Amino acid sequence: MASRFQAAALVASPSYPNSVAWSDENLVAVASGHLVTILNPALPFGPRGLITIPPSTPFSIGVIKREDLLAGCLMPTCLSRELRPCARSISWSQPGFAPNSGCLLAVCTTEGRVKLYRPPFCEFRAEWVEVTDISDMLQDYLSSINFGELDMPSRNSFEEQTTEHGMEPECAEDLHNTILRKGRKRRKASILSKIIKDTGNLEDQLLYGGNRENANGGCTQRNEKIVTTCTEVACFSSSIFKQGSSVEVFRQNGSQRFWVSGVVECADGAKAHVLFPETVENGKQDEWIELKPNSNKIKESSVLYSTTADQDTHFPKVRPSMNVGKLPKQIILAECHGADEILRIGQAVEAWTNDRSNEKGLYCSVLFVVFTSILRFSCSVFKASRWVEGWLMGFNESSLLVELYGDSGCVTLDPSSVRLAPLWASERNSWQVTCVKIDLDDREFPEVVDIKSERLSETNLHQIVSAPKSEGKPLKKRRENGTLPLITAEQYASRSAMLSSLVVAWSPVLQLSSENGPKPPNNSSNNCALLAVGGKSGKISFWKIHEPQSYSVEHDRVSVDVMLVGLLQAHNTWITTITWGLFVSDASNPRVVLATGCSDGSVKIWLGYTEGLCKSSEITHASFSLLKEVKTVASAPVSVLSLTVPVESVHKMVLAIGKGSGSLEVWICDISSCEFYNAGSYDAHDHVVTGLAWAFDRCCLYSCSQDNSVRSWILHGSSLIEVPIPSNTPGLKSSTDLPHVFDSCFGLAVSPGNLVIAVARSFDADLLNPMYQARTQKAAVEFLWIGGQQVEVLSDRYPEFGSGTFTGLSEREMGCWESNILWSLKQYDNVDKPLVLWDVIAALSAFKQSTPNYVDRILVKWLSSWGVCCHMGITEKTMFHAPNFLAKIGSRQLHLLNIICRRVVLSDLKTDIVDSRLHKLGGVYGVEDDQLNLWTELLISSERELRQRLVAFSFAAVLSLMSCSATNVPRLGYWLPGGVAQIEQWVAINHDRVKDQIKLLESEVGKLGERLHSFCEYVVKEQCSFCSASVPFESPEFAFCEGVKCNSGVGQNHKLARCAVSMQVCPTAPLWFCVCCQRRASKLAPHTLFIMSNFPLDLKSLTESSALCISSKPLCPFCGILLQRLQPEFLLSASPV
Repeated sequence: MASRFQAAALVASPSYPNSVAWSDENLVAVASGHLVTILNPALPFGPRGLITIPPSTPFSIGVIKREDLLAGCLMPTCLSRELRPCARSISWSQPGFAPNSGCLLAVCTTEGRVKLYRPPFCEFRAEWVEVTDISDMLQDYLSSINFGELDMPSRNSFEEQTTEHGMEPECAEDLHNTILRKGRKRRKASILSKIIKDTGNLEDQLLYGGNRENANGGCTQRNEKIVTTCTEVACFSSSIFKQGSSVEVFRQNGSQRFWVSGVVECADGAKAHVLFPETVENGKQDEWIELKPNSNKIKESSVLYSTTADQDTHFPKVRPSMNVGKLPKQIILAECHGADEILRIGQAVEAWTNDRSNEKGLYCSVLFVVFTSILRFSCSVFKASRWVEGWLMGFNESSLLVELYGDSGCVTLDPSSVRLAPLWASERNSWQVTCVKIDLDDREFPEVVDIKSERLSETNLHQIVSAPKSEGKPLKKRRENGTLPLITAEQYASRSAMLSSLVVAWSPVLQLSSENGPKPPNNSSNNCALLAVGGKSGKISFWKIHEPQSYSVEHDRVSVDVMLVGLLQAHNTWITTITWGLFVSDASNPRVVLATGCSDGSVKIWLGYTEGLCKSSEITHASFSLLKEVKTVASAPVSVLSLTVPVESVHKMVLAIGKGSGSLEVWICDISSCEFYNAGSYDAHDHVVTGLAWAFDRCCLYSCSQDNSVRSWILHGSSLIEVPIPSNTPGLKSSTDLPHVFDSCFGLAVSPGNLVIAVARSFDADLLNPMYQARTQKAAVEFLWIGGQQVEVLSDRYPEFGSGTFTGLSEREMGCWESNILWSLKQYDNVDKPLVLWDVIAALSAFKQSTPNYVDRILVKWLSSWGVCCHMGITEKTMFHAPNFLAKIGSRQLHLLNIICRRVVLSDLKTDIVDSRLHKLGGVYGVEDDQLNLWTELLISSERELRQRLVAFSFAAVLSLMSCSATNVPRLGYWLPGGVAQIEQWVAINHDRVKDQIKLLESEVGKLGERLHSFCEYVVKEQCSFCSASVPFESPEFAFCEGVKCNSGVGQNHKLARCAVSMQVCPTAPLWFCVCCQRRASKLAPHTLFIMSNFPLDLKSLTESSALCISSKPLCPFCGILLQRLQPEFLLSASPV
């Protein structure tokens, strides 16, 4: 059994799979019950960060009837007994998305909410800071589209729509009031339902004709009833037109406007081919119609489609058939209360006609027979059913006076042939028809019934919504309580599933092309990441977050912009797990792969293009295509997924699938040929698989289960072979001895260097001491060494290490450690991978304590791969040629060399000794003094090479930016060098050691004269921040002010730190700090410095505007690790080394 080398106790126990996550800045987060515990693996017993999951307000979905609470679809909601919300899923972003350039942590709770958190770098507290609530943003969007249904808008949204479409605010208020007056009792029937079902008008239900016997045997007279009016809203979506859909097409003949009925024959997305039952314009019976609203510009003065009379407005040229909403005849009766609130003079209306004329084809509608001379409709144009637009101008006994659009006179129309003009809701992509009905105040009706009409189904009417109303309450009170609509139990369950999130997962960093991509939000770079959020409805929402253009450790005013960019219906039920991968085979357009697992046992693999995802602005479009639906052997729910794209095989990916039954499957895919094959199905565990993680470039797979087992597998060819986890460790034993009485595992994670795994386990409470352990120790995070893991089939040959091998480790294990450490160092040659070497340094430091020769062997072999030294190690000859071969090495290799020198080879020396070389090395290691001297010289030469690259780039940037005209010098969003005067002084002091290219650049910069002073901070004489005394330049690391002399003649001077980038004296404000070399910085180094492959011969090509505009991350120019704000010892901070 594998033995841990350290562990950390937790005060709450995890409950869900994948409960532990390891970030790329070396922080471990554990979803432990009502807390998310964040700890530093370098100091597992030190300070921690916490995220307390607070109870949240339930989602404002809607109101249902009391009797619907027992509906089957609501049983899970009614029976839910979550006493305290817990963390269900967690995921780290890549570094660079928090305001301090750290990682954001996404947390999904059992209440279905998703929130983003950042480290409290400027608040000085343990509790992490909430950045945004993803769930609230998702609810806002779903509410704006009525959850994909067609529902009555809320009061505020309704007013916005009516104002947008030209209705006066008073009209919108009156219309909303009538909606709220729909009925005084929920058990009243929807009269409109019966109207539409029977005849489409109120002709058969005129004012409750005759007397009716009441319950006491008496009669209620008709004149005792109060007739009132109310409204309902019917919504018709314009998002999808299918073959056979009934539609209405907009036509304009001169100044007349009308909508002609037709049927969609086919649609190709942007256009639809519509067939008309009868000829319309110029004898046409079919036509291709544009579906996009933005391609149809109609200039008119109607209050319906424009906000002003002289404004061009966009609205669809085709709409769903909407043969509803005709006014009841009794709307104009004097005793009909509320009619004046619904029908106002000047209100936009539409008149319906479907009558044709005789054999001559002359159109003579019964409604317009008196006004044929005014209508002037030709037989070739009007031979189909249509809605004609107009305005209500008044009342004439039992008729309405309507002025048709484009005519100067009025016509008298029957109310049953007129309706209120539909409203186009562009943000919902739907039409809204206000349906007016007559209500009898005291009459009891049966329960509200569903509308089941063939006419409505043919016209694509999805839903008619009624708003509840309380009896006896004043209108103002009813408005306040009427914000939530009355919905059915099925609607409530469906909406709740859309809002209830289950799992979160961050994508890799996606780079947006600056030439073709959309402009990112303010203060944001072109790099972005997607947060995938899976829910109970089977949908995945994608949220795009851009990297900030600038970072800060002084304040938290750097905003994090989150944008919903896609919705993907991935499955039909609960999404239980999500994982990402990145293909970089095509550098111009890398692709991402998304794997999703579902509770029904299905697994789907999706392929998305980075360019499309970054440019995506349509929320309904997710830019993903289904690559493969994996048919798993077992139908048990999918609990975890782990996907990896091997570096050596960029066209392949390997997917591991863990099931609720304990089984494990592995699939291998060749993306270039889209070939998938199953590497086998294995009964790996007895209970739910709760964690999967690949290591060593998909050579090893680690799995854990609720049965408390952790297993290791080797992928050999097309099959998995189980191998034991190394049980021997290279020291670093835990100082806190936690009991080994676990009963379940709830996830595992691999360290950035792939040498350690963290396993979240819960204690068996029955086996703990109830007095001292059970109260505070609910679970623990164990850290296990896997550096000695066998990654290939057993071999008979192993390297010989001699007699000085590490105690307890065999030669085979020592060989595995060597190859795995070298592989881990090799993976950091990729400049896009953050430098987090904690596990590598910890392993080498542990071996160094007992077997220093073994560490020297590994380091010499590592340096030999660069050509820095031979198999004999670091020699005086090596140091003599160091300036030449270091200039040919990339900046990333120099950063790795500096870290290894400081943290492994010279770890026993103080930082100031290494930096200043003020003390001798004698007496530290005795006979090894000469070797340490050589390593120190190598470190100094490496840092000098990096400083020369920074100085050369700064000079070249000054010349490049000054070549622009004075008015076009870019500043915002560009890297500008600072401390030019101090850089010139450093070159003068080290004139004999700097390269000739730097001397040439320095002379060109000196020729700029006064122009240089106006361009950047050019201050030769610096002052002390404490006493205002002069500060001479003597060293690029620190400075001493000249001090102020006292009366006694003894002066006091101050030691001041200099910026590692600009060499200026650092201000007293909070600074960036490097935990490796202990340097401080007030300015950030350019991005180009960290990706240089050697010392450039042509520096001007590196300082073009495209290179200078790349955002600078806070990285140490000498170590390459992420800078941070120096925190007190009692607060959590990351330790990348």
